[in-house]
Amino acid sequence: MKINKKEFVTEASEVIALSELCENIGALGQPCLLMIRPAEVMSLDAEFPDDTPFITAIVLKTDEGFSEDMYKHFDLVVNEEEADEYADKLFKDKSRKQIEEINRCFITARKSSQEDILECESRAFYRLMADKNGGGSNE
Repeated sequence: MKINKKEFVTEASEVIALSELCENIGALGQPCLLMIRPAEVMSLDAEFPDDTPFITAIVLKTDEGFSEDMYKHFDLVVNEEEADEYADKLFKDKSRKQIEEINRCFITARKSSQEDILECESRAFYRLMADKNGGGSNE
């Protein structure tokens, strides 16, 4: 497995097993987005932790050769042709605080009800507006 860290994105490539990624989670740093580029065949032999503080995206060349189970393990599925531009589009013109709020909503969506997700989004909106306007936030 190769790890390439950038400001907001860490890319793990040639990943042969989900357990390999989990075992090396400390080496990933603190990205906002983890882009996983699997090896030709990637084993789903572990559960990726639900509490990771970053968005996880599996980068696939094609749907061919990957089971439906593959899609349950990651927050996003990104087509390889769009992967290089994906993070730029997602985080374009956003501050670190805004990106952290986006991540908080994705993380909430992993394991929460629709009501909890909407509440998280609402709180994020009010926190960001408070920052913009210099007022108190809705913690």
